[in-house]
Amino acid sequence: MSDNLELNPWHKRQAALLYHFTSMDYLQSILQRIDKLIGMADAMLEERSSFDAAGIALGNWSQTSTAVHFATHAYPALIAFRGSVAEDITLRAYERYGPAGEHQCARMLHEYAPNMIWATHEQERAFGEEAESVFRYAADLSGSVRWPSSRSDLTFWNIWRSSKISREKVPRFRVRTDIVGISGQTPPRTGVYVPRNHPYGALQFGWTGGYGELDDARDLNDFGMMVLRRVGRQGLWEDTAGLYRVLDENRHVNHAGWEDVVAKDAAYVAAPIARMMFENRPCEWYFVEMIEGEYEEIDGTYAGTGNTLLRPNRMAGGKPVPATGWWYTPAQEARRYFKQGDVFPVIENNGWGDTFWLWALDQSTPTLG
Repeated sequence: MSDNLELNPWHKRQAALLYHFTSMDYLQSILQRIDKLIGMADAMLEERSSFDAAGIALGNWSQTSTAVHFATHAYPALIAFRGSVAEDITLRAYERYGPAGEHQCARMLHEYAPNMIWATHEQERAFGEEAESVFRYAADLSGSVRWPSSRSDLTFWNIWRSSKISREKVPRFRVRTDIVGISGQTPPRTGVYVPRNHPYGALQFGWTGGYGELDDARDLNDFGMMVLRRVGRQGLWEDTAGLYRVLDENRHVNHAGWEDVVAKDAAYVAAPIARMMFENRPCEWYFVEMIEGEYEEIDGTYAGTGNTLLRPNRMAGGKPVPATGWWYTPAQEARRYFKQGDVFPVIENNGWGDTFWLWALDQSTPTLG
């Protein structure tokens, strides 16, 4: 497999998501949502605290069922959540990134306020829905910077389908092969990295201000590649019928959960089969630079139109072009369009030695601007 000198379609989506979720704007928007949640709690406590005495006397409440108990033990979790995000904002000046803290807040609320009987049913429902919404929103940041990385191609596919970023265009990216990171080490520059030679390995976000090391690439293993050949790039992860057939034919390779997956569960087969499809691989990583103010239109899907399984082999300069399409060479930055039967040019006096042309993973026509 040749170097990923340009991003394939799904890697473009992953890069767009990672840069979006780790942006300062997104971090500040989390803080705004937490403030709204705290404001809701303040209003509820102010209205309902006066009912504590009556609830204990007449409603058989325990002390743990009062608004005072919530204010003393559960409410501080919201303040700590806010403080964690505020600290993250401050640390950005030092190239330091961290999770938002939504998991800890959710756990404390669950432990200290499982039943808010001191509030009305409408208040409890509204607060619960708002809290879950904030936690899910913050989790997109936390998942982007958490180490070790657990995101795979399936994870990004799910995020792409549910995220609110534009699906009609993504920022333009440039793969910087001169900025190289290594699994287990702090990267030379803060930002998104693509694994070298792993077109199905998930992108990662690394940073230089401490605890921002790149992890191993989360890539398809041999079984995963077999599944890919069966259902195709577009079939990951939408061809649930095809994925279920593969799982059903290979039940002997898994003894930890597949026995519970039956035909009526086919719509949810992606997660259980994916547990057998990935492995971690140490590798080199190339920095993915986002070009400020430049965008490219996309088809809205996750996988795009690229097909790495059917691309031609690399060809030496001076040889005839085997297939019409976009090609690139490490000796030049830009892609070039050739028709079948044309002759690949030789790039003289380049720093890469012999000229080799490679089929571009992105076969879309470039747009101006």
